[in-house]
Amino acid sequence: MKPLLFFCLLFLSPLPGVASDDGALLRRVADKVLADYHIGYIDRATNRCYASAEEIPAGARVRIACKYMDWHYSLGVLDMAMLRMAERFGEEKYADFVERQIGYALSAYRHFGVEAGADHEPFHFLRKFNELDHCGAECAAMICLAARRPAVAEAYAPYIGRAAEHIRRGQARFSDGTLVRTWPHEHTLWADDLYMGLSFMARYGDRYDDRAMLRDAVHQVERFHHYLWDPASELLWHGYYGDLRRTAGAHWGRCNGWVMLATSQLMDVLPAGGRDLRRMRALLERQIAGVVKCQAGSGLWRQLLDREDSYEESSCTAIFVYCIAHAVCEGWIDARYASAALRGWEGLCRERITPDAELRGVCVGTGIGNDMPFYYNRPTVDGETHGTGLLLEAGLEILRLKEMLKP
Repeated sequence: MKPLLFFCLLFLSPLPGVASDDGALLRRVADKVLADYHIGYIDRATNRCYASAEEIPAGARVRIACKYMDWHYSLGVLDMAMLRMAERFGEEKYADFVERQIGYALSAYRHFGVEAGADHEPFHFLRKFNELDHCGAECAAMICLAARRPAVAEAYAPYIGRAAEHIRRGQARFSDGTLVRTWPHEHTLWADDLYMGLSFMARYGDRYDDRAMLRDAVHQVERFHHYLWDPASELLWHGYYGDLRRTAGAHWGRCNGWVMLATSQLMDVLPAGGRDLRRMRALLERQIAGVVKCQAGSGLWRQLLDREDSYEESSCTAIFVYCIAHAVCEGWIDARYASAALRGWEGLCRERITPDAELRGVCVGTGIGNDMPFYYNRPTVDGETHGTGLLLEAGLEILRLKEMLKP
């Protein structure tokens, strides 16, 4: 064992209430997803339940009855985490879930219209497919499952190809090629979109040997840092308004996490020892160093990373735990950072996992705000899908880190 890792272990005594068997905890979380998953719709006006899309009367407006059955980037994150669960524990039931979850969305989405107001109907991301968070993580999960189960590759190919074409030519960009959105203002850069794009770009470039896609991904990391990095706080802003040429939002926890996660996963597929990997490593190390300084005494990180009066938030904590642990395991950062990942995991286990294996205190989806109260007052939900896959990813990497720490 590396001496610095042993040093970290010596000063990390177990905390009361922390689960001693991380593997069992992860299985409980994943198995609850399997148990909860079902197909159904609820009429928004009458609360009547429908067991299939075909049962829904013409003109009825419905919502999904199960949070895991839609097409959403958070479910793409969950699907990829479930595939890692299958790999880690040798249990195909987790991969079966991914195939079932994706398969149903592909079979059902055409039932729902694209008329005005349809954004509130199921599968609207899949129907629209015109932003990075409509296709990136979900189609990245397709790439991962197709690699594991080649039988699904043909069915997934049109969607994977469509996502690649959208990223190459469809998504709005600044004049320097940086991926942006056209809302809430023309050419708005969202930190979140580094992950929404690179979750797909890294896997597509690696799987299909698309060197141009990987070069573009490296370019995105550098440009996002160029626009969003705040040297005073050593954190990233949530956005940048192209029309105003200024940063936007706040040092929001989860958006900083998305950037870190995107960078880490891109580094996983870059050639070892290459110039691109060295450049990405420098940016990742700089970001981790800034984030670690904001960790609360509980081990968690806050909704607003640099505001001590902001609530502690679980999904960004899970991302940082994963990324820091992964960077230590890969040898990208100094091993002394391992303590931040381990303390973060301890905090999640001690304070944020419910008795029925859901993650508490997850901030709901969040657009770019123009004032601090917008971020301070964003609600949290227990078991919100933005946190489930990230919790699994964090725990799986902690298992790997702790294996390295064993004497």
